[in-house]
Amino acid sequence: MSRLLIPLGEGEMQSTNGRLVFVAKALASRGHTIDIITYSKSVFNFVGDVLKDHKAIRAIHVGSQPLNYYHIPSLVNTFIKLTYDMCLPQTDLKLYKVTAFDDFRGHISSFTYPAIDLSGYDMVLLPIPSIEIPPLNDCDIFYSTVCFYAKDKKIPIIGLQVFPVIQTPPIFLTVVDYLVIKEDYEREFLNGYGFDQERAFVLNYDRDAYLVNTVEDKYLDFLLDPVVEVSKEELAILVINHPRLRFCIREIIEVVGALNIPKTLFLLKRKFVIRELSEDDIIRDLFMDDIRKVKGRSFIMDSDAKSNLLMISDIIISPSYLSTLGFASNYNKLSIVYNPLNDKDVSQRGVTFISDKETLKKTVMQAYERKRAIVSLSDIVAVVGRRRV
Repeated sequence: MSRLLIPLGEGEMQSTNGRLVFVAKALASRGHTIDIITYSKSVFNFVGDVLKDHKAIRAIHVGSQPLNYYHIPSLVNTFIKLTYDMCLPQTDLKLYKVTAFDDFRGHISSFTYPAIDLSGYDMVLLPIPSIEIPPLNDCDIFYSTVCFYAKDKKIPIIGLQVFPVIQTPPIFLTVVDYLVIKEDYEREFLNGYGFDQERAFVLNYDRDAYLVNTVEDKYLDFLLDPVVEVSKEELAILVINHPRLRFCIREIIEVVGALNIPKTLFLLKRKFVIRELSEDDIIRDLFMDDIRKVKGRSFIMDSDAKSNLLMISDIIISPSYLSTLGFASNYNKLSIVYNPLNDKDVSQRGVTFISDKETLKKTVMQAYERKRAIVSLSDIVAVVGRRRV
């Protein structure tokens, strides 16, 4: 596994409402060791509070230090010497007289950051700032410092495209070795700058992509604190219980449970009562034997966890149509109504209707193959690691 460094500035963290720090959590769960380094006390404290229970993640704070007073006049003198004989086009006005004490002098920082030893890291994951709201001096110099020492040690820099790709400062396209984008169409923009397409990765794993997205979604926020941790290698299947169509529930559990793939099965309760029988009684008497036979993990969940489960599940299955299925399909979830009694011509946008076990099995397996092809941040880190070797 790799040792990774994530430099993090205030602007990028605030624009993602702090989700960028969960990149470290996602990678640490795959066995990587992560250091988040920052110049900001507020970022440092936030990382410490949010990830304090994760031993594979460490927060590092680096403070700035002032430059020698004579450093700035020395740079100005050097600029004057280099441009002394240069005049503005079609004039005899010397360039240094216009720029040395305005644009040049005004853009020399009065501080820097100490040398950072990056020799122990395998790669750097660098959030890319926006050209629309350029980073302030402290962040700009901090990022530049990290990039300088990474280049000096020949450590690959993976740029994380936080803001829209058209807001990428062109200089960063020459700094990073690889770039993580979120959509295929963004390759066209990169192509216009001559960025090697083999060095651009499309991050299409929804959970990881949300961590580097500036658009907030209260439902996707459940991915930050899931009720059950489900790895990318597992297929998460949510089965919604029904008070009458119990034979459908049994068949769903039977078909899905027998599949020999890594999976987690959730049975979501509905809080119903049938005369003197509670839902728990029915589950215990009718479904428990089948649930115990499931190849993989299985959980019986209360309805209060529905929103959280919808976000962490890959497939939602119900014996009848619910608005929950249509909602889930908007989040790229495979929504299935399984009922052998359904008419063949029944349909609903975003929902797949299935009436036989074999089709259900085939459809679930196809979803599993699609998930295997999805690219996560950990997959990208693995590819970069192999290329470095």
